[in-house]
Amino acid sequence: MPNTTAADVAAGSVAMIGTARYTYEPVQVFKNTCDVRRMGKGEKSIFIPKFGTVTCNDLTDGIDMTEAQTLTLDGTTHTTDEAGCKVIITRKLVAQLREDAYRAAGKVIGNGMGKKMDKDGLTLYSGLDNGLGSASTTFTLGHAAAAVTQCIGQSEPAPFPMSFVLHPYTLNTIVDALATPGTSNMPPEYQKSVLENHFGGIIKMNGVPVFHDSNITIDSENDAYGAVYSKAAFIYVVGWEPDTWIEFKASLRGWEIGIVADYAMVEEDGGYGRYLLFDATAPTS
Repeated sequence: MPNTTAADVAAGSVAMIGTARYTYEPVQVFKNTCDVRRMGKGEKSIFIPKFGTVTCNDLTDGIDMTEAQTLTLDGTTHTTDEAGCKVIITRKLVAQLREDAYRAAGKVIGNGMGKKMDKDGLTLYSGLDNGLGSASTTFTLGHAAAAVTQCIGQSEPAPFPMSFVLHPYTLNTIVDALATPGTSNMPPEYQKSVLENHFGGIIKMNGVPVFHDSNITIDSENDAYGAVYSKAAFIYVVGWEPDTWIEFKASLRGWEIGIVADYAMVEEDGGYGRYLLFDATAPTS
């Protein structure tokens, strides 16, 4: 009598479906390192004023102060634009998918919006007024010190708090510099801290927190723009924060799930930071 094999009853079997996996997005840094301004109800734009300076002069005892100074005020006006995406989940998909389709869709579109907003902000780095580095240049601790020193030593110092944001490939050169004790003239305890925490966004270089963000674009020559900058250099202008919706579409026999945000990522003061254009080749050792 012939044996019955698995192939003989394949039509009656159900393929096992494991727990769904998601595409992981990079940590989004930009919004946490810039100023946030929210527009109020009925406002179509936001004006951010800035007062100028005045000059104080030497005086002579008994002589009237006659040279009056003019108080100046200028500023910038910013508007917002919408961005968003949607997905369609059909009734058939909901019936056949073991994973919670609504939760999955919400997570995916939320991640996508976060990445979009982060990349919009990161593209502003190259527009800062001044910077350090050039194509194919290796980032060093000296560049880090110089960038911070320039920001605080100029005629109008960049106000604290400040942040370093670099692609992890660029930042890795600093880790290499600290990996060999005695070669970087850094105290061993600082070297230990950097090597343990450098990808946690909690170390500091020259008193400034350091963050990595792989949403930074690497160009065709393996170079990438990072920056060191004051929180006041860039503004996240909020019309409204990302807002999701779900709506049943009878003609589609499914649900439309979407997300929309109204915002702008803008440069407010290009002198309050320094762009950092350095090599961002993937490390191999």
